[in-house]
Amino acid sequence: MPPRTSTIEGVPRNGISNVVDVRPSKILHPAKGYPQQSKVSMIPTIANTLGALQIGVIFATCLFGVITVQLHHYSQTFEDDRKSFRILAAAVWILELIHTICICAEVYRGTVIFYGRPTEYQRFPLMGGATLLGGLITMLVQIFFCLRVWKALPNPARYIGAFCAGLTVLRAVGGIYLGVQIVRSQTLQEYRELNNWVISTLLASGAAIDVAIAVSMLFFLVQKREKGLGTVTRLIDRLVAYTIRTGLLTSITAVAVLIVFQTMPETYVWAALYVVLAKLYSNTLYSALNERSRLRQVMVESSQDLDSRGRRPTNHRSGLSDFQSRRQEISIQMKTTVIRDDEEKASPFGHRSGQTLPDTGF
Repeated sequence: MPPRTSTIEGVPRNGISNVVDVRPSKILHPAKGYPQQSKVSMIPTIANTLGALQIGVIFATCLFGVITVQLHHYSQTFEDDRKSFRILAAAVWILELIHTICICAEVYRGTVIFYGRPTEYQRFPLMGGATLLGGLITMLVQIFFCLRVWKALPNPARYIGAFCAGLTVLRAVGGIYLGVQIVRSQTLQEYRELNNWVISTLLASGAAIDVAIAVSMLFFLVQKREKGLGTVTRLIDRLVAYTIRTGLLTSITAVAVLIVFQTMPETYVWAALYVVLAKLYSNTLYSALNERSRLRQVMVESSQDLDSRGRRPTNHRSGLSDFQSRRQEISIQMKTTVIRDDEEKASPFGHRSGQTLPDTGF
């Protein structure tokens, strides 16, 4: 005899415990009494919750490997770099290590400890720690780039860097607050509902800060390019390309997290993107530190090109022409030395040896 069936909201069910979405597509307005369309959202599944979070953590772990390689390259290439930058590089790596441990342990809790009990997996204490660490990492990296804007741009444009640095500190405070709220919340849904505006504000402000830093540096570099010599154009073009890459990468990712958080709040896709965001900020920091070696090489090539153009082989009939040539060569060398000393004091990147860069904050 076949098992007896029953109906829930018009959907047949047998004796086996099937999962059926019984949420009505329309609800009655409490005041007016007519049907109102409910908010459509994606139904959470294993694929778009734990599966999405696991993919994000795997990708973030790979980025941590890239961060480690970049730190090794920095320590080998810039052994005599400014002490504050070496401390910053080490501190960011330590924070990233703890951040990676937190997100990996959270995935372990969801896939192993609570295996077969998805309804009991409601709290995310380790994600709270990852959120707190992510806020600190973002603050350190953004302040680093704000310092570059402050030292590169003239008045009053340099105050863009100070303003962005202040917003970055406020964002870090908000990140600490969200980390505490994740630990205290009983469910992720409760955390989202209580802190929706805080999360959205922090993500939007982070993207705005990245765009402001990138646009201000681009405006400054374009002005320098128009006034610079042909030999400096190659260097500035490289700086422009680098600024666009670093600014767009983090800002687009932050906007993507915000969009997914607002459109698919019941899934963990936004959390998967968020754990990657901190790694992207760290990669931009180490990329900026290591980029100086490539920029120095461009400066060397530009100097050699300028030197080769300045020397013209001629048959001197007297010692006067040779004396003038040597005098011109010596004057060029003295001018280069003065620029190097001034810019090393002004440069927020603080390199001490090799060819120096123009006053662009590098």
